[in-house]
Amino acid sequence: MSILNRILVPLDGSILADRVLLHVRRLLLRQDAEVLLFRVLDGISQTRPKVVQDMERDFAGTHLEDQRRRLADQGARVRSEVAEGDPSEEILKRCGTWRPSLVAMSTHGRTGLDRWVWGSVAERVLREVRHPVFLTNPRAYAEEPTPSEGRFRRILVPLDGSELSSSILPLATAFARLYESEVLLVHCLHPILSYPPHAEMEAELTEEKGLELLEPHRRAVEAAGLKVRTLVRAEYAAAAILDAAAGERVDLVAMTTHGRTGLARWAFGSVSEKVIRHCPCPVIVKRGPSTVE
Repeated sequence: MSILNRILVPLDGSILADRVLLHVRRLLLRQDAEVLLFRVLDGISQTRPKVVQDMERDFAGTHLEDQRRRLADQGARVRSEVAEGDPSEEILKRCGTWRPSLVAMSTHGRTGLDRWVWGSVAERVLREVRHPVFLTNPRAYAEEPTPSEGRFRRILVPLDGSELSSSILPLATAFARLYESEVLLVHCLHPILSYPPHAEMEAELTEEKGLELLEPHRRAVEAAGLKVRTLVRAEYAAAAILDAAAGERVDLVAMTTHGRTGLARWAFGSVSEKVIRHCPCPVIVKRGPSTVE
């Protein structure tokens, strides 16, 4: 299946959640895909007045149809569905039945910091879905009608030396090939989240060793015919990724949710959470095995 064969887009009716559609249009500029706009009505029950239930359903249907027409007017193959129940559960169910190649969603939505945040709908989807997730934080960047002129010009890929972290590379290089992007491989010299580092680790924290770790991946990406650079930063993982994303004017961060753990390597679940919360550009995330914590 292509990386953009089917795109599932969960929405909640809010302007913040709708901003992911700016990037869905961006994704569709280079490759055709079938798009499903998916809205879950949460809290509708038989105890509520029928007129209220009907109004909520009508509003949801009208909102999705409006967004569907906007995408369809640009040539996209798009349809919409409304479901009722717990948003996370219904999104995961739809992923299981429709099998999207990508889930695209905002991290903030209808009720701001109380709802579509890491730790709520987006978190559960990312923790349980088996498909890559394209996440945008609409509070982290200004709304643009055509972000970066439609291209992902530079894709940042954080690597911690583990097979898990490097498992994102096929997806990242597929995006880079599609959008003619430069790939920026990043390693940090202070991988642990606690401070201060253990003394026995300090001897290992050198730029030379970091570049040595990145070199096989650099060669592989270059062999695929892509532009690639390596960068080693003397910072802790989340700060290194966020600073590099801003300083290098990155358009997309591609990473796994877990890498090596323990005191010697990045606690990648915590790192990805911080990156998604604060990253100034979209983040595409591939979930690692649930056994890695």
